[in-house]
Amino acid sequence: MTRPATLCVVASGLVTPIGFSADASLAALHAGVSGVRVLGHRHPASGRPLRGGRVALTQRGAGASLLAGLLAPAVGECLGVATAPLQEVPWLVGTSAVTRPGRPRRLDEWLLAEVAERLDLPLHPDSATLPADAMGAAHALQRAATLIGERRARQVVVAGVDSFLSDDTLRALVADRRLLAPGHLDGFLPGEGAGALLVTAADDPPAGHRPGMLVRGLAFGREEAPVGSGRPFRGDGLTTTVAATLDHAGLSMADIAWRITDVSGEHYGFKEAMLAALRLDRTTRASPLALWHPIEFTGHLGAAVTPVVLAWARHAFELGYAPGPRALCHVGDDAGGRAAFIVEARPAGHQPWTADWLALSLLDAGEPRKEYEA
Repeated sequence: MTRPATLCVVASGLVTPIGFSADASLAALHAGVSGVRVLGHRHPASGRPLRGGRVALTQRGAGASLLAGLLAPAVGECLGVATAPLQEVPWLVGTSAVTRPGRPRRLDEWLLAEVAERLDLPLHPDSATLPADAMGAAHALQRAATLIGERRARQVVVAGVDSFLSDDTLRALVADRRLLAPGHLDGFLPGEGAGALLVTAADDPPAGHRPGMLVRGLAFGREEAPVGSGRPFRGDGLTTTVAATLDHAGLSMADIAWRITDVSGEHYGFKEAMLAALRLDRTTRASPLALWHPIEFTGHLGAAVTPVVLAWARHAFELGYAPGPRALCHVGDDAGGRAAFIVEARPAGHQPWTADWLALSLLDAGEPRKEYEA
């Protein structure tokens, strides 16, 4: 049996409330620019407007048409740097869970065909949607590793697209007290967007001199006390998932420089991340293990957050503001699914990541030299 390939992320495409491309969105994340604004919906109890992240589209559709309009530019941005023939690149796209209130009807039957039509490209027969919120793109990474390991594809687009801004979805979130709103501080800001990654095998070097980013130790688990369940919560699901990830990668928390996750503003997610770190990180650190969360700046991106997490990590490696050579990423869904993986800078030419290498690569790119801690 062919083993799944170790993946390397070589490009990203983003459409978010803070930018209509990967470069724009990631520069805004790096600078801490927020795309959260007043929405055209009011909180029923207070009458005050809800806030969230809306993409500034020139032509805004609704339902599946809106999601196709968000996804197509992100996928196109990735395909613009693909070295494989475009008709040979499958698209694996995470979408919202089928139980989501306000989810467009027949979304998974219609979405990819509409995006292919917008991009004027044929669909690879292995292209698919994975309706599992943030877990969808995580499962897409696993499937992409299998496709590449079995040589059914050389490169794969792993993507996600979502919007929490439909009337029905917002009403349900307000009724369930999930949104950050007047009188309710334990909630998240709704958002929308799309993210796409171009992945290839780790031994297939990226074009040019730009570094790639390895994805290692992908592991999945389940939390038996998910948000809203009312069951006693100890963070066991994420803890065991992160432990499995470290074991698969042959690493420990001492090798992790920082975390980048899908925590959204709800106390549950921050508590879960804290419990996992407290149980597994026995390292004496000069400063706390940093926790990055893009949702702070974009609003909750749902199924799109996993590609955004990975794109931001790669950008941090490439531009030299990463706290170190490895980051722990973890995401989950409301049903209790959990995924964790480790991302690692991979310089062109397969040399190990070092602070000196990264600084020199920036000099070669015409960027000012910065100082890093290895």
